[in-house]
Amino acid sequence: MNNQSEKVNILVVDDKPDNLRLLSALLGQLGYEVRKVINGQTALKTVQAAPPDLILLDVMMPDMNGYEVCQHLKASPLTCDIPVIFISALDEVLDKVKAFAVGGVDYITKPFSEEEVFARVENNLTIRRLQKQLKLRNAQLQKEICDRQKAEAQLIKSQTKLRNLFENAPVGIFSACIDDGLIVEANQYFIEMLGYSQTKEVIMQKTLIDFYIAPVAPSSMLRELQTIGKIDNLAAKFLKRDRTIIDVMLWVRINLQENCLQGAIASLSDALA
Repeated sequence: MNNQSEKVNILVVDDKPDNLRLLSALLGQLGYEVRKVINGQTALKTVQAAPPDLILLDVMMPDMNGYEVCQHLKASPLTCDIPVIFISALDEVLDKVKAFAVGGVDYITKPFSEEEVFARVENNLTIRRLQKQLKLRNAQLQKEICDRQKAEAQLIKSQTKLRNLFENAPVGIFSACIDDGLIVEANQYFIEMLGYSQTKEVIMQKTLIDFYIAPVAPSSMLRELQTIGKIDNLAAKFLKRDRTIIDVMLWVRINLQENCLQGAIASLSDALA
């Protein structure tokens, strides 16, 4: 018995009313909603208006046979995915190769056997249901991929903006290791302000202690950072590469998660120039 929350709709196409009544009764026992039409032209109009989940299609019909109807169905984007089971009498010639070639998925012979009708209908509806689920999942995956690509593109764009801001900022920006003060990142302004020409001369080569000389001891500064987590507007003196001293304004934040000190430094002499 069909217990799906949404009733499955089956269209039966046969030019003989007795066959329509019999199939309708058999399928009704399984809880399916059954619609009946007696010729191919009406079937095509019915399917276009309200596509069913499955079609049982008689092969031998006047005006338009089942093969022709199936070809029309498979040629339309609206109906091409609907499974078609051909119906053929034992004394009729069923061209099985042609039936599958035009898009049929199975066939049932007359006189009808309940077990055969039930089995073939249930099997093909199960396949159809799995195909729909797969199609839906593929669509979801495609959307997820598209969303992820958009997010990655936006992230790259944001990272590029931040990198440009970092490199072109009118103050020196740096990051140093908490443990030893080793500078792990600095922008070009920081490098040039201290008298160096290349980043590689400072990054992973120098520590804050190599530059900082006043007003408080580095150990005192670190204790203050560990206590309140930041230092703002500290007027300090830094030693340049050529051993000259410059007056600077210093801002520092402690980042325990990354085990680093992050800060900015501005040359007071540049500001007054």
